[in-house]
Amino acid sequence: MRMHHRFVFIAAAFLIAGVPALVRAQQGNARAEELAKKSANAARAMAALRAHAARIQAPAVRAAVTAILDNPAPTFMARHPDAAARQTIRAALVAEGLLDAAVSVEQLFPPLADPTRAPLSFAAAPGGTPDKHHSYPGGLAEHSLFNVESALGLARLYVKQYGVTRVDEDELIAAAILHDALKAWCLQWSAEGEMTTQAVVAGTASHHPFIVAEAIHRKLPASLVVTLASAHEPPTLDGAAKVVRFLRAGALLAGADPVALGLLKRDAAGAFTLAQPASFEAVINHLGDHDYVLTDPAGQAVAAAVDRLLRADDPKASASELRWRRLAVETRVPALRLYEALVRGGDPAVRALLK
Repeated sequence: MRMHHRFVFIAAAFLIAGVPALVRAQQGNARAEELAKKSANAARAMAALRAHAARIQAPAVRAAVTAILDNPAPTFMARHPDAAARQTIRAALVAEGLLDAAVSVEQLFPPLADPTRAPLSFAAAPGGTPDKHHSYPGGLAEHSLFNVESALGLARLYVKQYGVTRVDEDELIAAAILHDALKAWCLQWSAEGEMTTQAVVAGTASHHPFIVAEAIHRKLPASLVVTLASAHEPPTLDGAAKVVRFLRAGALLAGADPVALGLLKRDAAGAFTLAQPASFEAVINHLGDHDYVLTDPAGQAVAAAVDRLLRADDPKASASELRWRRLAVETRVPALRLYEALVRGGDPAVRALLK
C-alpha cells in the first residue's frame, strides 16, 4: 500500500492562540503565493501543464482540466455548505466504513471560505506533505508535470514494445493533472509556514477521494474517474479492492450512485467490484505517479541540510522564519538539484546553490 503521505490530522499550528484555522491559513497561503510568483520553476511547469491540457480533444474534459488549473476548488463541497451538512456526510462515511469514527468534521475538511474558490492557486500549492516530495510553493505544478510526462512516456513504450494499438493520452493527461489538484485545499500553510495535514479517507490521504468526488461532481467520463482513482493503488490484483473504496468514498461525497455511473457493479454476493476490467490508462496513471519513490527521501534529506545551513548562518532566527526561508530556497532551486548537490558534494555543494 502506498504510504508516503503522513496520515495525521489538522496541524496544531493552525490553532495557535485561539486564532481561527481559516485566518491562519489565509495568512500563510498569501505568503506562499508571493513565493510562487517568483518561482521560474513553477512558471515553467504551469506553462507546460496548460499546453498539455490544451491538447485534450474532448471539449468537456479539456474545459474541466483547464478550469482546475485556473482554480483548483473543491466545488463538490457546495453539497455540504454548513456544519450540519458536513456532519451528515462525515457520519455517512463512518457508517460505510470509509472513515474512522474518531475523525471530526474539522479534521476531515480543511479550512475553506468558499467552495467556488481554491485557498491556494495551482501554481502556489505544494505537491506533498512537509519535508517530503515537492512540499513547497510551486511543488504541485512540478510534481504534476513530471507525472504527465511519465505517464505519456510509459504509454508510448507500451505501444512501441508490445504493439498496443492505442492508449488514450488525453485521459492520461487529464488524470495526471487532476490527481493532486485538491492539495491546493488539503495542504495549506499557516502563518508559521507549517501545513495542514490530511485525514485518512477510504484508507488513503483525503485529497485522493476528494478529487474523485470533484471529478464525479463535474460529470467527467466514468473511464477517466476510474483512471483518476487508480493513482494511489493499481486497479489490478489486491489494489482493485482499494480503488473500489476510493470510488465509493468519492461517489458518497459527490452524492452519486457509483453503480448508476458505471464506475462499480455488485457481484453475486452483493459486494462492490470495478464495473470494467482494468484499463491501460488506469494502470499507467498509477505507474506514472511514482516520482515520490525518489523525491520523498530526497525531500527529507534536502530539508534537513538546508535547515542546518540556514540555522548556522542565523542561529537567532525563529523556527518559523527559517521554515519560510527554506521554502523560498526550494521554490527557487529544484529539490532534486539540491539533493544531487548534497549526495555528490555534501553541505558545501548545497551551500553554493543557496547563494
